[in-house]
Amino acid sequence: MPVTRSVTHFVALVSLAAGLAGCGEVVGQPGAVGPAHTQSFPNEPASPLPAGLDAMTALQQRPMRPPIVAPNSPQPPRSAPPGCAITAPCETCTASSIVDLGSLAPNYGAGVGPAYLSGQDSWYSAGQVAVLMVDSKYSGPLLVRPFQLAGDGKSTVTLADLPPTDVIKQEPRVTVVPALHTTGGGLYLGPLVPTSSWRTWNGLLSTDSPGCFGLQVDGDVFTEFILFVVNPGASPGG
Repeated sequence: MPVTRSVTHFVALVSLAAGLAGCGEVVGQPGAVGPAHTQSFPNEPASPLPAGLDAMTALQQRPMRPPIVAPNSPQPPRSAPPGCAITAPCETCTASSIVDLGSLAPNYGAGVGPAYLSGQDSWYSAGQVAVLMVDSKYSGPLLVRPFQLAGDGKSTVTLADLPPTDVIKQEPRVTVVPALHTTGGGLYLGPLVPTSSWRTWNGLLSTDSPGCFGLQVDGDVFTEFILFVVNPGASPGG
């Protein structure tokens, strides 16, 4: 059964920074182009954080290890995927499956948890509002690091804070938290006292090219991978 996407009373974005392409799209509005393939990537176990070492430092010492995705069949020339020339078919990207998060707002996210990437159905390189949601069942530290899954490996993902003029509406069962920006364009969310509320970081996601990208999310004893496809240019909705 398809996930019903809801953004009722989620984020009030007021006075977005002038000139930011793609941010006019309604958060959660279905995009014009979606991934050709989706897949659930199970979490991988990781060694517990060393005693006496700062959690962020310990998580940064874990190596980047993007998942190996089996090649997909080439697309026909008339429907080449993002980053591929129409006259030169190439292999398509695989994105993480989107799951239903129940009564939360937004109520959908890509990933298997405890972290989920939400805010948009389709991503565009010029930049859009992004929401990182963390299940209330996990209150430990998280390090989120982006990577390019295919291509030359030189393209980058930018995870930026929302401009200070934007207004974020607090939602029931959801607590907006800040993140520290780490070397290499990552985000660090520190541990919290366990509560029944989910954590969310609200920001902007953009890339310097279209293609296949992902987030490696490292927690206390696990590593999660969230893959997504980025289309060229600005969103058709904004």
